[in-house]
Amino acid sequence: MYDRPFFVAASAGIALICILLFSPQAAAAVSWSDEIISDSALDSIYADISGDHVIYSGSIGDAIDENSTRVIQLYSLDTRKERRIATSDPGYTLTGEAIDGNYAVWFSEPVFGSAADGPNQIFLYSINGDTSKTIRRTQTAEWPKISGDGVVWSESPDESIASSIMHYDIRTENTTHIPGISTIDGAGVGFDGDYILYTDAETMDLHLYETGTGTTTTVFERSRVNTTHEIIFGTALGGDYVLYRKDVRTEKPREMYSELCLYTISTGETVLFCPNTGEVTETLTKQDKEATFGSLATDGTHVAWELAEGFAHDRIIVLDPGTMETSSLSPGTFVDFISIDGRHMAWLGSDSIGGNGSIYLATMEMGDAKLTTTKPTHAPGIGLVLTVAGLLIALLISRRYT
Repeated sequence: MYDRPFFVAASAGIALICILLFSPQAAAAVSWSDEIISDSALDSIYADISGDHVIYSGSIGDAIDENSTRVIQLYSLDTRKERRIATSDPGYTLTGEAIDGNYAVWFSEPVFGSAADGPNQIFLYSINGDTSKTIRRTQTAEWPKISGDGVVWSESPDESIASSIMHYDIRTENTTHIPGISTIDGAGVGFDGDYILYTDAETMDLHLYETGTGTTTTVFERSRVNTTHEIIFGTALGGDYVLYRKDVRTEKPREMYSELCLYTISTGETVLFCPNTGEVTETLTKQDKEATFGSLATDGTHVAWELAEGFAHDRIIVLDPGTMETSSLSPGTFVDFISIDGRHMAWLGSDSIGGNGSIYLATMEMGDAKLTTTKPTHAPGIGLVLTVAGLLIALLISRRYT
């Protein structure tokens, strides 16, 4: 006869093996830690992040005063130090900074009403060399964007409302005009190497221009029916993604709300997100339609947006479209101008409307483990493992019979 305690122990061993092999898999929860990195002596205005650096603009004095001195700062995530890389000349302002890899760009323009009458200038800064140079000097050159070895900006040679797009090659130092693009929103133009995202000046449709082929794809076509009015109000371009906010006004029923949409370049597909949760949906609920959101960003892997949850209490929602996993953080301030790159985000935070701004830096961290599924899952090679375990236990039990 077999030994009862031994049989109980053997049964418990089988149960333990099943628990280990069939239990839900655990994964680390994503969380964010944030801190202020900007100089406390400055009224911060805007920020952009790439790799180990954050570039941001600030004002010596109240930023609302256009005559205040503007500066451009470069913060290193590696050394946690920053340096001033540009200061505005009297009568001019500096703005529109952007960064990618080893290079950064911004532009200067005369302050309205000042005695300055010089042209606008587009500046290119080398981080490794700590040097800057002017790559464009015209009356209307503004809002540069940079990606890799390319820089684009908007320009209106005839001083019309609509602007064309210029391209500068850092390697060859050649400047060319990109044909077929006309926009009235130079600040909203997106550039990510192979693509330029812009709102067409005539139709107000959202277009994606492929720099290699010169072909144009319509991402969003504005509604032109009498009962529905739709218009783009914020975009972000990165990698394979275009994230955009569409404002909708309908007559029947009479409604006004915003939609958060993600367009995937490689597939040409568009999905609608619930702005409160990041879930994909076919139609918005009443709560979704009441959501106030903006400040869109994407690095080609994640997308992010700001969701207003109260006065000076915005939440940043971060979504990975590949896995549909979301995370969020609430810095307890207004949030503007989100920029994301990998595990880091930067944005402008302020405690009140028109109050002094600070640049925040957030870092993605892996926190406590959480269950990601409640369905049993089989590990690779499970049949072999169970077979071997079963044979060993059966052999041990059979010996107790003899």
